[in-house]
Amino acid sequence: MPVARARGGPAAVERCARRVAAAVDEVLAELDGLRAAAADCWTRAAAEGRRPGAAELAAVRGAVGELLARPGSRWFGCGAVVAPGALADADLHAEWWYRGARGAGERRLRLVLDPADAEFYDYRVLPWFARPRDEGRAVVAGPQVDLLCADRYVLCCARPVVVPGAGFVGVAAGDVPLAALERLLVPPLRELAGEAALLDGEGRVLAATTPALPVGSLARGLLADPAAGRAGVPSAAVDWTVVRG
Repeated sequence: MPVARARGGPAAVERCARRVAAAVDEVLAELDGLRAAAADCWTRAAAEGRRPGAAELAAVRGAVGELLARPGSRWFGCGAVVAPGALADADLHAEWWYRGARGAGERRLRLVLDPADAEFYDYRVLPWFARPRDEGRAVVAGPQVDLLCADRYVLCCARPVVVPGAGFVGVAAGDVPLAALERLLVPPLRELAGEAALLDGEGRVLAATTPALPVGSLARGLLADPAAGRAGVPSAAVDWTVVRG
């Protein structure tokens, strides 16, 4: 079998897709500590026969700091975002922190969560919150433009926080700039012969081995091209496809 075919045939594309799925799992696993810290807020309150208050959710700050401050961290921001009615004193609440510019430390993100306000940020309808709530599984949503930086694409990774007796109480989530994931997503693509790209369900480019397909651009034609080799990434958290041109 020619080498080029071995690196570009269906088996090679599927192998690449499995490596991408493993990278997705690796990133989502980093949220385990944050999810556990958030769940503990409800577990401790339930032991006293009550729901926690918003101030108690500040207990996740330690897990947030560990994610943001660790050497080589890929996370730009992370935190816990609460389901309506899960807290005793707030219908909507987000305990979210992000890395300040040039080593300025962690900063709290203040969101407008009053439905009567014109700038209301309704996270309840966004995929990174709605899909873990409705489907009970982790999700990697995006790419989307970062709230804090209009020229940066991020992926929002979220895991449901489910507590016995309380059910779904919110998500543990974090934003990862697409640029920070290149070292995980691009190497599997480079194992394929020719040009290759990783696309989301809308045909938007997440990573590619050619500058002709910049990150964030739309390449829907590749998804429909019968001549292109392709394989879906076998992870329930994403709707991604590896495409080899």
